Amino acid sequence: MTDVDEKIKVYCSTGTVVGRATNYDYSVIYERLPEVCAECGIDGVEHVLSARYDLLEESVSSVIKSKLPCPLIHADKEIGILLSNGGDENAGEAMRRWRINCEAAKTLGASRAVLHLWGDKMSDIHFDFNLSFIDEMIEIADLYGVRILIENIPCVASDPMTHWRQLAPHDCGFVYDVRFGQFQGQNPEILASDFIKNGKIEHMHIADFGGERRDFAKIRPILHPNEGKTDFELIRRGLKEARYRGTMTLESPVFGNGALDMQKLSRTLSWLREYADDISSAT
Repeated sequence: MTDVDEKIKVYCSTGTVVGRATNYDYSVIYERLPEVCAECGIDGVEHVLSARYDLLEESVSSVIKSKLPCPLIHADKEIGILLSNGGDENAGEAMRRWRINCEAAKTLGASRAVLHLWGDKMSDIHFDFNLSFIDEMIEIADLYGVRILIENIPCVASDPMTHWRQLAPHDCGFVYDVRFGQFQGQNPEILASDFIKNGKIEHMHIADFGGERRDFAKIRPILHPNEGKTDFELIRRGLKEARYRGTMTLESPVFGNGALDMQKLSRTLSWLREYADDISSAT
């Protein structure tokens, strides 16, 4: 389940340096990320799989070529969107993609996969329909040695904590995205929950949010820690009190103006390494 160690393991999302804005140039993963990760004491990468399946082989190969550990992937975000849009055809396509993503995880040696179980305009409006597929998704993941981690992404009908409670009886873990926690106004509630104390929250995504509660217009750009309104000191205290020993991934991108700001990535990763080490020091 979680990576239990004296120190919290910290990863860098490949989405920090690769995306639509970079024309999906995966070469940066093996040409530039290894040096930055080594300098900052980062333990590996969380590889983001896009909906561009024509680039899947290239994206997976780039991570293998980097020789960076990849203990988890972020599955195609459109899987949850397809389920949210409803209907047998969309659901069938979602399950087809999920199997491909699990196969990619196995190829990369990843034992966990971050899943958006809902999303986009329909989001969680028909959540019971999305939920009806979770056991089948778990069965597929098990075939590839992969554990599902479900993220607290924004909701329009209810809220992530409510859905986590519905998912709690199922054999999956949770991903606590602090940016989305700030968006939903649920960071204090999550930190005080049994999910953080009993290890159901196995992984965290680190970024910042600069808008008011449920301000969808401010979802992007994705800010770096301490650029927005997220109280990282509150989160630090809550995680130390709960003796959190899951893992963390930086998700804040560094692309803009046609270039990658690798110095900014290095600064933020160094900050996160120190932040995680301080949380790890709690006894």
